[in-house]
Amino acid sequence: MDLVTETPAAIDGIDLRTVKRRFMALNNDRLKRVYQSLRDRQKIFFELLPLLFHINHPLLPGYLSSKTPLGIAEYLPSNRAIEAGRRLSKGFSYQRRAQRRFDIHALYLMGSSGTIAYSDSSDFDFWLCIRPDMNSDEQQLLARKAEGIESWAATLGLEVHFFVMSDEAFRRGEMLSLSDESSGSAQHHLLLDEFYRTGLLVAGRYPIWWLVPPEHDAHYDQYVHDLKRKRFVGPNDTVDFGGIAHMPADEFFGATLWQLYKAVSSPYKSVLKILLMESYAAEYPRTEMLSTRYKAAVWRGETNLDALDPYIQMCARVEEYLLEQGEPSRLELARRCFYFKVNERMGRPDRAGNITWRREAMRELVNAWGWTEAHLLMLDSRSTWKIHRVLEERQALVEALTQSYRALSSFARKQADGHAIDPAELNLLGRRLYAAFERKAGKIDLINPGISEDVIEERLSLHQVRGLEPGWVLYRGDVRSGDTQGQRALKRAHSLIECCIHSPA
Repeated sequence: MDLVTETPAAIDGIDLRTVKRRFMALNNDRLKRVYQSLRDRQKIFFELLPLLFHINHPLLPGYLSSKTPLGIAEYLPSNRAIEAGRRLSKGFSYQRRAQRRFDIHALYLMGSSGTIAYSDSSDFDFWLCIRPDMNSDEQQLLARKAEGIESWAATLGLEVHFFVMSDEAFRRGEMLSLSDESSGSAQHHLLLDEFYRTGLLVAGRYPIWWLVPPEHDAHYDQYVHDLKRKRFVGPNDTVDFGGIAHMPADEFFGATLWQLYKAVSSPYKSVLKILLMESYAAEYPRTEMLSTRYKAAVWRGETNLDALDPYIQMCARVEEYLLEQGEPSRLELARRCFYFKVNERMGRPDRAGNITWRREAMRELVNAWGWTEAHLLMLDSRSTWKIHRVLEERQALVEALTQSYRALSSFARKQADGHAIDPAELNLLGRRLYAAFERKAGKIDLINPGISEDVIEERLSLHQVRGLEPGWVLYRGDVRSGDTQGQRALKRAHSLIECCIHSPA
């Protein structure tokens, strides 16, 4: 069956060259944002990076030997890259040589770089896509060179990670554990979803996924086959990581399970991802992935870089889901998590040096959410929230995580037949959440799971209670025995020691 029947000039009424240009324009605009976000001394890293893998030169970072795999397909060093090499080492000179083959098909940057979620503390994850027949010794040499470049980047104040991989091996499910956020092949499709919506082509071949119309993603392999057979794309133009139209149920389960485990210690970092997985699972098996939405928007001709920002799109998807579910409390929590992730303090007045595209995009969002200046000032003071505010936020987080756990349990029951979903893992998670957050007599409470940086109180008051229910009560501040009426207790306990012990984090 031929899915591609049109002339090479147009697929489904759209010129393929136009589609490619749209993706490349967005790609390059986001790369500019990455570059602009760097300090002056760090910019040489991005100016020089593709050249470091294109050649082996003893005066450049990462050099091991002349036998190290080299050459990036479709890459021609710019004058700026060559000049960066000369700035780094006065003895460097570039001589262009004809290469019969290129060991590296493409270099991609993925994650928050160039998005509203990027911050000075963000790291850079690169996929170094190699020719499929590269042997293990060659891969080891290339990995060692990459480690040398990582070490050089560290001297510039950048945390950089390279992952050597083959697109063919990736399609077969043979890949490294690519990051701490992923469980490797166990989350193959979700990792690919993230790559397609956040990945930036730094140099080399572009993903053929760009050229498969969204409505044909269900027949991705056949469509790609037809594109190549009919020579709509050249044999050496693209890389192919595969399609993601058919998502296994156990990936949703595994990804949400993993994020819920992490949420016990770092809830803010996990809540948005958990809610995204929950929204995906609610549509299963006809789930529209965020990467599909992104591609559909580009095919329609959307060019607004902020509207296509991967993290703004993720927040919008979670908002849609929670509005449909009629859950205003979790919606407000999701928005707070996003606000804290972006870390653009909108309660502070604008200054000449802080009016960035990130700030302007965040301003549009908080205005749409109806947040007042007083609310923003309260959020901006999160690092100094004290016990009462921390306990309120903790309760909101616990309720949100509990609800997500119930949704995961429901999904597991519905999809258990024929899927590798282990009920024991769900029970183990339930016990972990219970142990971390359940409040009961005699238990040392985890009251501040990454919410505030400083919950220390200058003054606390302890009162002994006598009568039918004897015990101890802890108050904030200097509260005298006759002034307890109307005061909100921080903790009540049967014993003095139990009343005095909290786990702050």
